[in-house]
Amino acid sequence: MACKQVLALALACAAGSACAEDWQFSYTGFNENGAFIHDARVEGSFRGKDINRDGVISLAELTSLVIAGREYLDGCLSLSDPYFRCEITGFSYRLTGQLSVDANWWGNDEAFSGWGAGFRTGDQYSQWSYGWEDWSRTWYWTDLTIYEILPAPIPEPAAGLMLLAGLATLAGLGRRRAKEGAPSAT
Repeated sequence: MACKQVLALALACAAGSACAEDWQFSYTGFNENGAFIHDARVEGSFRGKDINRDGVISLAELTSLVIAGREYLDGCLSLSDPYFRCEITGFSYRLTGQLSVDANWWGNDEAFSGWGAGFRTGDQYSQWSYGWEDWSRTWYWTDLTIYEILPAPIPEPAAGLMLLAGLATLAGLGRRRAKEGAPSAT
């Protein structure tokens, strides 16, 4: 009986993770001008649903994308402002945890000033401005860059099967020990 409860709990937890539609992500620690900056951090979030159940949230299944406070889908992609634009040239999130994003935004005034930012996972995060104030910053990914995503990714199907096999083995061992330890009726 306890085995069935443990198994049901494990399956419910896995199913709950698969249904999650909102994720928060962060990358911490980047290289800037040859120096590693431990506390340099880019945060964001996204919302989507794996409509075709292939284990991947694709750009077509995405309903919101926020990077460093900038909303892309309900923000600059939907604007008709000729002085402010953005683009998402790539997005995919495997429900096992791998995130890939390539997105940019930029704007300018009617005169001579402009600004923008770009984010490409595994490569760089950059910000820039020209006109009234010229500056730029580019943070590059390194082997020390830390990636975090919540809720935690669901395990690969093979890992789930291994979990179930392990639980079944433990249940079998428990029954065997209970049977061996039970007093005989003779």
